Amino acid sequence: MCFRQITKIMRKLLILVAAILIVSFNPFPVLAQFPFFEMDNPLVGKKAPEFNPPTLSGQKISLTQYRAGKSAIIFFWATWCPNCHKRMKELNESAEQIKNKGIQVILVDIGENAEVVNSYVKRYKVPYDVFLDEGSKVAEDYNIIGIPTFFFVGSDGIIKAVEYFIPDDYEKILLR
Repeated sequence: MCFRQITKIMRKLLILVAAILIVSFNPFPVLAQFPFFEMDNPLVGKKAPEFNPPTLSGQKISLTQYRAGKSAIIFFWATWCPNCHKRMKELNESAEQIKNKGIQVILVDIGENAEVVNSYVKRYKVPYDVFLDEGSKVAEDYNIIGIPTFFFVGSDGIIKAVEYFIPDDYEKILLR
């Protein structure tokens, strides 16, 4: 084998190792949208961190006040995210059913301003108020590694599960 062939092989090997390291350490939060990048959230089984950024309607209300003792689904999302759009459509279609079950849906938009979010909410007729996490502080407190992300919070305020979709048995999850 000549020096050029060895160099070529070494270069390919180096690229492969670099790719494996990048995927292993998941520096790109968007990768969390794919099931093989799922990671356990350390908040499961703990009290949901309190937050109170402004809502799209201009309210300054805390998570506890907004939940009002009900179980809740907290949905972290952004308008630019195609998977979030898909999940938002599912939430919109199930809005009445979820409300009738006494479950509060809490939307937290990450990193976008009110104008962008308001435009999206009007365009897609989103029936929920949205907390605006422009500085991503709430997302950091909840250890968000990718969106969409759903937190299932029981009426006791404890996080029961974290998912990247709404499972069919979400009611059972909230009762754990």
